[in-house]
Amino acid sequence: MSVALFVESQAEPLEGLPSTAQTVLFGHNGEVHIYHRISNGTKGKGQAWKRIASDELYLIPTEPILNNPVGVITTARDMELVSVGQITNITVKALYANENAEVCTTTVSHQAKVIELGSRLIDGDSTLSQYVIDKRTASGYAEVTLSPLTAPIADSTEVVTPKYEAVEVVALDNKVEALSLSMVTVPDIKYAERYVNRRFDGVTEWEIYDHALENGVNVLLEGGAGSGKTMSVQGYASKRGMRYFNVSSNQGIDPSQLFGRWIPDPKGGYRWQDGAVTLLVRHGGVLLINEINFLPARISTVLFSLLDYRREIQLMENGGEVIKAHPDLLIIADMNIGTEYKGTQELNAALADRFGIKLEFPYDRAIENKVVKSKALLVLADQLRDQYEKEEISTPISTRSLVAFMENATKFGVSFATTSFVNGFRKEERGGIRLACDTHKDNIALELGQSVTSYESHEDKTEDSWGKYEVRA
Repeated sequence: MSVALFVESQAEPLEGLPSTAQTVLFGHNGEVHIYHRISNGTKGKGQAWKRIASDELYLIPTEPILNNPVGVITTARDMELVSVGQITNITVKALYANENAEVCTTTVSHQAKVIELGSRLIDGDSTLSQYVIDKRTASGYAEVTLSPLTAPIADSTEVVTPKYEAVEVVALDNKVEALSLSMVTVPDIKYAERYVNRRFDGVTEWEIYDHALENGVNVLLEGGAGSGKTMSVQGYASKRGMRYFNVSSNQGIDPSQLFGRWIPDPKGGYRWQDGAVTLLVRHGGVLLINEINFLPARISTVLFSLLDYRREIQLMENGGEVIKAHPDLLIIADMNIGTEYKGTQELNAALADRFGIKLEFPYDRAIENKVVKSKALLVLADQLRDQYEKEEISTPISTRSLVAFMENATKFGVSFATTSFVNGFRKEERGGIRLACDTHKDNIALELGQSVTSYESHEDKTEDSWGKYEVRA
């Protein structure tokens, strides 16, 4: 037997109903398994439990927990089901136990509590049984003996050998610190293998990034949505074996997630926990600031001193600690062209001046020729981009959307791909977009090796014949 733990916090309403964020974690096969969901108490695919990987802990909210965590005993049968992807037995028991949970009287972050409990599972901390209420015992709690796990929760699945010595900090003995480092792991090598470099006056952007890294120069990328800005940086980190984190600029971003917070430790005290940005500043890596012209002031003000000649950040919440940037820190920011994207604004001149290298990322035809296998689809893109330039439509035609069209067409047929593509535009634009797509539809199908046969309903088609037909929009 072992223990599964349940943590819950308040979430934004889902489908108009009050909702909570829920996390279940337990040890299995030498590692900590973490499952998470947002639930409004009803059933639905959107509320299914999803496993959180070691580099996805940022998905767990930082809102205060509602109740003290609860624990349930897991059996060998439960673990057998986990091995085939079924966690229903565990989650049902956890939800039932949570009905008797005591209200939390202190302010503890949901994410921090999961980190703490995961670390204690790693160590085989048998005091976790205090969370398992059992009225049959004198103490009121079940006594469970736990064994240390063989694979720590924060182990990275890096597929390349890190280039820089600083990356080796993942071997830190402190499990909580190691867990937070999982937020800035080296990206999978697939991102480097799939990316097609572009050239700027004969020099690839990765060569430019190398120069910027060696000389402490910040880089600003400007281009339309889906032009490959993020993929360029993620691919570079993957190729160079460097840890990577991107700051997603939105009004709901929590500064503590980026810079750090005080969290409870297993001994009942508190310890400072670095955020993802702070970890990269201390130890080196690639920091990408997405949509910097949409970055809230409460975040940008902390970053100002990191982006200028000082190359440092000050953690006021941690006694005013000043951290000088590691020499192997590369800072890149990106932004969409102009102000037509809702919520964005022109980049402040003082902030723009902090980027010594500025690159424009237009939709690159040389790259699109390599990743889009239909000339007719590219002709359609040119036609729609011309309409966009003339402000006849308001939605830009990204390289990403063309790749998605091609993949959907290959998998489900051109009619389905067309419908999905058209739905990416404003409702008042969709009629004209569909007409444009229909003009090139047969040629696109031919170039992608797809049948142009379509039908009104596929209910009478057998599963074996599915691949020969398309769904009519």
